Amino acid sequence: MRVAGIIAEYNPFHLGHKKQIAYARETLGADYIIAAMSGAYVQRGAPALFPKHLRTKMALLGGADLVLELPVSISSASAEFFAAGGADLLDGIGVTDLLCFGSESGKINFFQTAAHVLSKEPEEYKRLLKSLLKEGNSFPSARSQALLSYLLETSPEDVPRDAAQFLASPNNILGIEYCKAIEKLNSSIRPVTLLREGAAYHDTSLTRNAAPSASGIRAFVKDYLKGAAEGKTGSSDSKFSFRGTDADELTGYLKNFLPEEILPLFIQSLSHNAFLTEDDLDLLLHYKLLFTAPEDMAGYLDLSKDLAERIANHLNEYSGFSQFVQILKTKELTYTRIQRALLHLLLGIRRPPSRQPYARVLGFRKDSAPLLKEIKKRSRLPLLTKLSNASKILDPDGMALLKENTYASNVYESLLCKKEGRPFLHEYARPLTIL
Repeated sequence: MRVAGIIAEYNPFHLGHKKQIAYARETLGADYIIAAMSGAYVQRGAPALFPKHLRTKMALLGGADLVLELPVSISSASAEFFAAGGADLLDGIGVTDLLCFGSESGKINFFQTAAHVLSKEPEEYKRLLKSLLKEGNSFPSARSQALLSYLLETSPEDVPRDAAQFLASPNNILGIEYCKAIEKLNSSIRPVTLLREGAAYHDTSLTRNAAPSASGIRAFVKDYLKGAAEGKTGSSDSKFSFRGTDADELTGYLKNFLPEEILPLFIQSLSHNAFLTEDDLDLLLHYKLLFTAPEDMAGYLDLSKDLAERIANHLNEYSGFSQFVQILKTKELTYTRIQRALLHLLLGIRRPPSRQPYARVLGFRKDSAPLLKEIKKRSRLPLLTKLSNASKILDPDGMALLKENTYASNVYESLLCKKEGRPFLHEYARPLTIL
């Protein structure tokens, strides 16, 4: 049995994701594909566009055999913690042979070279990093510059010509973190990278016959809904060629970017208002900010004392989540860092777990029974399929993480059911998704 793992958000699932799964199965020879997927919230510090159980169904329809949940304190964390949590989960279930990730490189060598330095942190590298941080560089920028300078001094033959550009790519940075996590775990998992094609990670445009970015699809959704709300065929400042609001027209346009198995679920969710964006957090976050004393803010994940002071100083200017992030932005603080900090404050998240205490199953395909049987035999982590059984099989750390995750999921659900106009469904009442 050959098993490939993919750490993903599927926010939302698109043609590029389907291609990655096909590559793992057809080129890498994987018999089974396991997706370690973000739950209700994602790494950029926002709610996932669609709820996790719908995204699980999309992943299974798109070719995955099993979907496991990344807890919220991992799924909404920085690249280092996100990658470490995902790798620990895939390693902990005991069956994963390969970790397949997309990148702008397509070659694994430099990922592992850079990961080794970041894992060992030689003194000269730490000196360079400290110096760059003192100059006022953001941590991601300082780390990339220090890493490149160190490698050029110590092993220039291992540094590709486009190394600076390589280290500026979010997908490549995440890939380095995956390799670093595998090295730190001393895991037998072999990292493999697939060259991404089409739109760049942050590209918010959509081009026909080119693989989209998830950012581009989310931007299209916002633009489409803005036009629909205004009773127009698209908003006046739209960057997209599509302008219709008819369901058939919408389907015809989006089939260029979404797998045909996924498309009906996507359209149905839009038509039923069954999605969330960061704008849906506006009032809830404002309440939390008004309720929390400035001196208490700095205890939350990603929320420094300096940022807490900025929040307190600008709180009277608050009108919404995205607008407030713009106000708080500085040279040293990236938009994503601020969004994560605000989300962690809202959800009460103070730190990611040092280890994965369980593997929660969100869904699986019926024909993956041999895979589940092998996991039960070889996993060092309790396999959680029914939350009501958690107290019988989890240790105190596991129960604490599950409680945190359940609360965050219920917050998401409360916002979603209000938006859809349907009854609330508690996290413990959610059934597995089985295809």
